[in-house]
Order: sequence, then structure tokens, then C-alpha cells
Amino acid sequence: MTQPPRTTPRTTSRTAPRTPATATTQTVAQVNQTVLLEVLRRHGSLSRQRLAAESGLSTATVHRLVEVLRTAGLVIVETERAPSSGGRPPQLVRYNAGAQTVLAVAMRPRRIVGVVADLHGTVLHETEHHWTGLGPDRSREPSAEDLTGPLLALVDGLRTWAGRHAGAPRALVVGVPGVVRDRTGLVEFAPALDWPGMRLRALLQERLGIPVAVESNVDLVALAVRHSEAGAGVSDLAAVVVGIEVGAGIVLGGRLHRGRLGSAGALGHLMTDRRALDRPLGRTGDTQSRIGDHAVDRRITEAGLTVTGTSAERVAELFRLAREGEPAAVRLVDEFTDDLALLVANLTSVLGPELVALGGRLFWESGGEMLPAIESRLQGRVPVLPRLMVVHSTTTELVGAAASAVRLADGATFITR
Repeated sequence: MTQPPRTTPRTTSRTAPRTPATATTQTVAQVNQTVLLEVLRRHGSLSRQRLAAESGLSTATVHRLVEVLRTAGLVIVETERAPSSGGRPPQLVRYNAGAQTVLAVAMRPRRIVGVVADLHGTVLHETEHHWTGLGPDRSREPSAEDLTGPLLALVDGLRTWAGRHAGAPRALVVGVPGVVRDRTGLVEFAPALDWPGMRLRALLQERLGIPVAVESNVDLVALAVRHSEAGAGVSDLAAVVVGIEVGAGIVLGGRLHRGRLGSAGALGHLMTDRRALDRPLGRTGDTQSRIGDHAVDRRITEAGLTVTGTSAERVAELFRLAREGEPAAVRLVDEFTDDLALLVANLTSVLGPELVALGGRLFWESGGEMLPAIESRLQGRVPVLPRLMVVHSTTTELVGAAASAVRLADGATFITR
């Protein structure tokens, strides 16, 4: 029987298989150092034996890494010894929060706020810079100096203050109102700043020579709420900020959920009716066009209400007129409340969070009236009504940025990742 001819397998160009990533000794040591610092932050002064027990590391590893951390100035080995139940009293090790500092910055279309914090996240110094000519309503195309000059000036000032008064900064975290690719710090989409494709992390890291992370502002608010007293024990939450942009930072299972390319939580672009399907993606989505800051100002004017002052003052006056029974003000406040209740209802139905934190002037200037009004509209209309709370988004964002910078300084990749 004739055998069929053997065919030579066709060769194709193939990429060599990737070598699985492995942890180096240096990486393992860095992770273990971070574990020790976290334990000391939580528990205060501990003996090396207690550190080993709380961290799960061997006593020999703890002894070696405590020396490394002491040399770096991150821990202090106290001269006073702890009480002993027998034998030589052990020395106590404590976290040295004042050894060095971190920087945190929150960016807005008209101003930048920055703080210097110690390694406990306690704010030591705060400053802000104002800038003009940026954002979608600018009068001209911004130059590179327009886009980055005020930010770099503020960061340089923070670094100088820290070096003179509190210790050199070890890390910087910047919050921006937009979509950020978390691994690269690329500001992908930030209409409020008019920053398409800004490689902010690389720019700042090259200038400062320290670790830098760039995060969406709402993600930082969510992280701050997650680690606050109100968020204690909560593993699923959302932090909604209603400002020039409308967005949410989302924590699921105790971890920050960024979505593909950092796009999760873009609530301003939720579609509210079929007409949205005929419109291309732009600066303003459906929801943002109804409750974003610019929309609020526009709707107040369209309602024929005579209110003056800053945007926040106009909103406060709107609520005052509504309390006094002004019909147009009452109608508009009801409309805003309905819009916000729908936003919370949709978010709740999809994510099922235990807690929703809400920030923005529609909440701050309502005199405490907005939250109960939303709750009354949703009671019995959503599967499970989450706990609602109001936060001051800029302050909370800076708290989240400072806390994230501390973890970055410790050598951790954000513990939420």
C-alpha cells in the first residue's frame, strides 16, 4: 500500500512566547516594606514580634526590613521599651509620618488647588492658582504654556514649601475632571480642561523626579469615601460629582472600578432619549446638558428668575426663592430634584451600591433639602435604596489624592488596583 506523501508543515512567523512575569527579590522586599508600613499606620507602635504576627512575615524578615525602613527614615525605633511579661523588654517601632511629605493636586477649569501632606495624609499646607482662557468657552486656542504653566508653577511652589518646612516630597497624585488611562497617566478625555491626549504623568515625573500618578477626580473622591468613617465596612459604593462634568467614582468589592481605558462612571454621557442616538459624542452628554454646572446656570436664566452673583450664589438664591414659594423657582427645583433622583436610581439599579456620596452645588447650596427629597422620590421605586450622603468634592478629592500619594510613596502600586 502506497503511503501518502509527507507534507512539510508550513512555517509562519510567530512571536516567541512571553516569559511569565515574576517578582524579583527587590519587588518582594518593597511589597513587604509596604505591608509593614500599613500595619504600623493602623496599629501605632508595635514590637518586632507583634509586627511579625500582624503582618504574617517571619521575624527575621521583619528585623531586616525594619532596619531598612529606619535607615530610610520611615520608621522610628523608640528608645523606651515596652512592658515585658518576662525577659528583656522589647523595643517598639512606630511609623514616622513626619519624615517626608507627599503632594496632592485637584485641577479645575478655572483654578488648581494643591496641598502638602505628611505620611499620615494630614494636610500641612494648601495653596491654589487661578488660570484663565481654558475650557470649552475659551476665546482662543491655548498654548502649551497655557495648559501646563499654572500647574507646574503650583507644583514647584508646593515642592519648595515642603523642602523648607516639612521634608522633601516623595510622591505626587493629581486629580483631573476627565477620563484617565490609569497605567500611563494619559488624560484621554477632559472637555472641562480642553485637554485631549495630555501626557500629564510623564511631564510631571520628568520635572519632579518622584513617583507621579494621575487619576480621575471622581475616582479620588470614591477612594476618600471608601477609607472614611462613613465608608467603613462598605465594599460597594459610588461617589457622584455633579459639576462642570458629571461623573462617578465606583468601588465594587472594595476595589476601584475604572472600566475599559478608565471610562467607567461617565454619567454625564448617559443617554436619556432616542434623539441621543443621532448625535455624535461631544463635550456635553444628555445628563450633563440638564444638570451640569453650565446647564444649571442656563436653566435658571431660562426660567426667568432674577438671580445674580457667582454660580454658587445663584443656586443658593434659587433654593431660597423656592422656599419662599416663588412658582418658577419651585418648578425648577422640582425638575433638578427629579433629574438627580433619576440619576441615582439608574446608578443604583445597575451597581447596587450600599452607599452613594453626592457632591456638587445642587447639594451644597440646597440647605440640606436635596437629599431627603431624592430619598422620598426613590423610596419604593428602586430594588434597594442605598444610603446617601453629601460630600464637598474638591476637599474630599484632595483627601483621596493625599492618601493615594502616601501609598505611592510607600512603594505600593495603588492598593485599589
